[in-house]
Amino acid sequence: MKANKHHEEARELTCVDFPTRWVWKAKEKKWKKRKQQYSIGRIYYAHPMSGERYYLRMLLNTVKGCTSYEDIRTVAGVLHATFKAACQAMGFLDDDNERIECVNEATN
Repeated sequence: MKANKHHEEARELTCVDFPTRWVWKAKEKKWKKRKQQYSIGRIYYAHPMSGERYYLRMLLNTVKGCTSYEDIRTVAGVLHATFKAACQAMGFLDDDNERIECVNEATN
């Protein structure tokens, strides 16, 4: 989120895509543009029964350029109280998409 605040080109990426173009420099404690061409990024698994953590993870896979947790919960200009409410507003929970996404993720 800090990199998104300072670098406009970083705002075009989701959290999963971010490590493909940026690398964490531990000594400097900051993100730098990646010089190598490719890297695989991932977000830690969250079980569907883990509540808000699971819904946050769902949003991080789709939301681009967030600079705060409020940005993640904002859908169409409306700030939602919870990550679950934001997922519902984005249509992730209206039907079986949540279960299908969970099964697809498990197979990958």
